[in-house]
Amino acid sequence: MVAFFLDRHRTDTVILAVAAVGFLFTVAYGAYLAPDWDPTRNDQRQYLALAREIVERGEFTRAVSPEPFVPEPLRLPGYPLFIAPLCAVGCSNWAITLTQALLVAGLVVIVAKYATTLIGRRGGLVAAGLVALNPSFAFFGAHALSDLFGAVVLVASVAATVMLMPRIGPAGGFLAGSLFAFTVLTRPVYLFAVPLSMLGVALRHGLRRAAAPIVLAVVAFAMMVAPYVAYMESSFGRPVVGSSGSALYLGYFQGLPESGLDATEREQLDAGRAAIARFDAVAGRAAQARAWVVLDDELRARGLALIAHDPWGFAARGLFRSIVLWTGDVPLRADDTTPTIAILWAVASLVFFGLGLLGTVRVIRRGDPLSALPLLLILATWGASYPIIAEGRYSLPALPFVAIGVAAVLIRLKKPAPRDVPSRAGTPPPAHSQA
Repeated sequence: MVAFFLDRHRTDTVILAVAAVGFLFTVAYGAYLAPDWDPTRNDQRQYLALAREIVERGEFTRAVSPEPFVPEPLRLPGYPLFIAPLCAVGCSNWAITLTQALLVAGLVVIVAKYATTLIGRRGGLVAAGLVALNPSFAFFGAHALSDLFGAVVLVASVAATVMLMPRIGPAGGFLAGSLFAFTVLTRPVYLFAVPLSMLGVALRHGLRRAAAPIVLAVVAFAMMVAPYVAYMESSFGRPVVGSSGSALYLGYFQGLPESGLDATEREQLDAGRAAIARFDAVAGRAAQARAWVVLDDELRARGLALIAHDPWGFAARGLFRSIVLWTGDVPLRADDTTPTIAILWAVASLVFFGLGLLGTVRVIRRGDPLSALPLLLILATWGASYPIIAEGRYSLPALPFVAIGVAAVLIRLKKPAPRDVPSRAGTPPPAHSQA
């Protein structure tokens, strides 16, 4: 028992050391991006404006005093609420970077603990190391963007569902539901993680044992999401607005050269550009908010019409969008990214993704119902992103699960002992064997 305690203490020390590496890597990216903090990614200004007004006005709006309140149709409140406390002292980019460096460190610890339940302690350490050394997490951690935050809360939600709901019952369910709500309030497309995680727990532990925690998770989720839904309903007459229409429309043309457009595609492209020009010409923050909803609806309708016009071409270009999803966003400033660096990054990213898929399949073969969750979450992220315009940062929530798969390839997995066979000490065997 003493040897077990010492071994576990040593493992936790190593995990904290690896987490410190992730923290320092993110801080180093902050030093690289300062003092202009990558201004080409202008979404940062919108998030900072929303966080600043949450502090100054207590309202979710980009309108500044003495302007009247204007509802926000594009960005969701999850990330602005997270950085709002930092805006109480000036919205410093360094404060945001240091805080998100702690998020990266926390993500490393969560991945280590969660991966240990699937592939053992050695596998957990390897997966944690792959996350800490992945420059994508550090790069986006040094930006005032929602992508890193969304990835961390999604992984934390899944880990809380899998590891805490069975142990602490309804309280674990309430925590998991709250984390999932923050996840969806950051990016609604991540909603797929909720049923997948809950179903995995129900299959693993039985519906009778999982029912109460799942009910509490649903209650917590509904309680936290309801104010935003009410905000949208009262402002725009719908539960969510966002940018799904423009993402679908732009996704149709991604990978399609303009010289190859047929008459219908050319007509829709010109009409879409005209609609965007009309939106750009709208003056006044309130009018712009209403105009955005109209524009997004129009672009969604045009995108769906284009897909109906050429469904097979759209599906085939999904391969290109998929490559961009898993290889895009070289973690450097655009001015520092050369074609050679972009190619090397793309090749490395595809190899990492391929090994991760192979490894998650190996994990499934271990037989635990929850062992399929990493692969399902990777595929769900892929599927949800397939129809829309692709950017590499959209794959960030899936990369920790890809890292778990890569770790499963790099270590030698052992088949776990059957759960229904008691050990010689008279206690149930562990849910996994140490690799």
